[in-house]
Amino acid sequence: MSETKLPRPGQATLAGWLIVLGSLLTVVGAWDQISGLRSLETRERVEEVLAEPPLAGSGIGLDGILDLMHIMALVTGAMAAAAVILGWHVLQRNKQARLALTIIAAPLFFTGMFGGGFWSTLAAVAVVLLWMSPTRDWFDGVSPAKREARDGGGDPNQKSYVAPAPPEVSTGSTTGTSSTTGESGSTTGGVRLSEKQPPPWTGGVAQATKEAPKRRPGAVTAAAVLTWVGSGFTALMMLASAVTATANPDLILEQVRKQAESDPRMQEVAGLYTTDVIVASAWIGAALVILVCIAAAAFAVFAMRRHPWARVALMISAGVSGLSLLLFALAFPPAVVLFGAAVATFSFLLRPEVGAWFRSR
Repeated sequence: MSETKLPRPGQATLAGWLIVLGSLLTVVGAWDQISGLRSLETRERVEEVLAEPPLAGSGIGLDGILDLMHIMALVTGAMAAAAVILGWHVLQRNKQARLALTIIAAPLFFTGMFGGGFWSTLAAVAVVLLWMSPTRDWFDGVSPAKREARDGGGDPNQKSYVAPAPPEVSTGSTTGTSSTTGESGSTTGGVRLSEKQPPPWTGGVAQATKEAPKRRPGAVTAAAVLTWVGSGFTALMMLASAVTATANPDLILEQVRKQAESDPRMQEVAGLYTTDVIVASAWIGAALVILVCIAAAAFAVFAMRRHPWARVALMISAGVSGLSLLLFALAFPPAVVLFGAAVATFSFLLRPEVGAWFRSR
């Protein structure tokens, strides 16, 4: 028996192509890393890392690190190549491919860190989207109509409204008359079950209306939880970075000056930096980001309490945060995890049953 043909949700298409393209670029990056692993530039960069804490004095040699990077690049390239093929099959609604991608997502994420990690992290995060609605329902063969009916407490298997059958009436004997006389002497065209029963309704039949879900959809709860976790983690990261800048401003200033030596365009800018400027900039940036995180968390609270404006505000917050985190992930690949949380939050709030729940307030 063939599987039910269902339209592929946009979330499933996005996740599938992110896996395919992210894994493909990871393969290219791993090949480039292997080809330049023994170059002079790579050796000098690794030697600088080994000369600084915590690897300084650890006894780890240059050749050992290069061999480890070689092995990790091979493993990353192999898993990414498999993910390209599996990602294509996921777009064809293959459950086995989704399961295989789930198994290799975590190893791909960690081994990809040795080669930069941005594209491998993006592909690993996209795997998480495969287990979220409406993509999960698409893999399970649940249509959007059935899903909405189930969330709204209706019958998910009902195709259309069926009017009740009219009551049976007696037509009298075959030899008798086809009409009866009431107490007032008037006659009626049909015989009723009793003289006191009203005549059958001959007007139009009201069609069953689809009620909005009365209980809070799970997608709203998931969006709120993702917002709280992501906002809390982001606020802690910014607070930790401000504390680090306050404790070691000289180290940050030295790094800025080193970058200025290799880039003549930054020499004038680097001259404006002092330890006080670095500390003040770190705390101002942390304060602004923390305020945004608090606002997003407050929007999530009001969204849980069914305020339509909070849903719109939370969607705007998730969209802006997603774009910012995507740019930030180019310099700090683990930020792709927070980017995935922002995308999932936006996707949850776009679901039809969520909109119906807010509109029915």
